[in-house]
Amino acid sequence: MSEGPRLRTTTDDDLGWLVREELRPEFAAYIHRWPEDRHRQNLSDPDYRYLIAEDATKPVGYIILRGIETPERSIELVRIVVIEPGRGLGRQLLARIMDVAFGDLGANRLWLDVFDDNERARRAYQASGFVEEGLLRDSCLRGDGRLGSLVVMSVLKREYEKVQITT
Repeated sequence: MSEGPRLRTTTDDDLGWLVREELRPEFAAYIHRWPEDRHRQNLSDPDYRYLIAEDATKPVGYIILRGIETPERSIELVRIVVIEPGRGLGRQLLARIMDVAFGDLGANRLWLDVFDDNERARRAYQASGFVEEGLLRDSCLRGDGRLGSLVVMSVLKREYEKVQITT
């Protein structure tokens, strides 16, 4: 298992914190803001997995996965939020997420989309083994109200396993 923050299942009690973090102004351009009731509904949906990342003292981020029940075993990394970016936690969390997706959840493919101008995130995904598959031009309304283009990226189980063997 990869090192880094501990992951635990999100509970109803965590949703207030999660929604407050989602509303931070610095995240507006990159995070879709959902109301608490949507998160609550997703939390009870078996096709979703919500995880809180914690260090020894506090939450440091959260993750939302979707597609847990798809027959193709293609799981989407809907959201990864690191509360204090720039400390290397994002890459640690990506490694943990991949362990969960390919290990615990039996995924064949882990995929995501990221705004094309989010260079920090794209570099982190590429360094973790994700491959860019294509660009969805002006396809998504950003949290700040502008249209944005999304880059679709994925990593396959066989690619993940190859990296695990060499490390």
